[in-house]
Amino acid sequence: MLVQFTLAIALTLFSHSSSAQIGKKAAEFSLPAVNGETVTLQSFRGKVVLLNFWATWCGPCREELPELARVQEKFRQRGLAVVAVTVDNELENVRSFLKKYDIKLQALCDKKKKVANAYAVEKMPSSYLIDRTGVIRFIHRGYSPEELKRIENEIDELLDKP
Repeated sequence: MLVQFTLAIALTLFSHSSSAQIGKKAAEFSLPAVNGETVTLQSFRGKVVLLNFWATWCGPCREELPELARVQEKFRQRGLAVVAVTVDNELENVRSFLKKYDIKLQALCDKKKKVANAYAVEKMPSSYLIDRTGVIRFIHRGYSPEELKRIENEIDELLDKP
């Protein structure tokens, strides 16, 4: 009984940390891109941003990332930017993965996991949908085709707003 109670409290606190971010300004950051340039979240202001945290060693991430590249192409003209933040330690693994699957997304490196910690990433992959003004509107943990469909619907909704 005590174990169940403790688990229930932990899950409530765990899910509360995610929902507490919705409606708040997204944490600003500056990270190196896979190509070497430095990219800031601020540079995407005016666009809807799908900020995705992933890693090459994460099976669901490996399934999701090519799908996110497709979503980027589908909504790019309307103002979507998919930003893929890897927490991998080995940049060469990231480059190889992106090349192998021909993924053309803005890929950033968060080796020290400072940005992942700022966003309270609890599970891989995790996606944050940020509106044109820089406010987090939706958070998704994990990957499934059903979840991806929800993300696409939310993107469509956010892109319809000025």
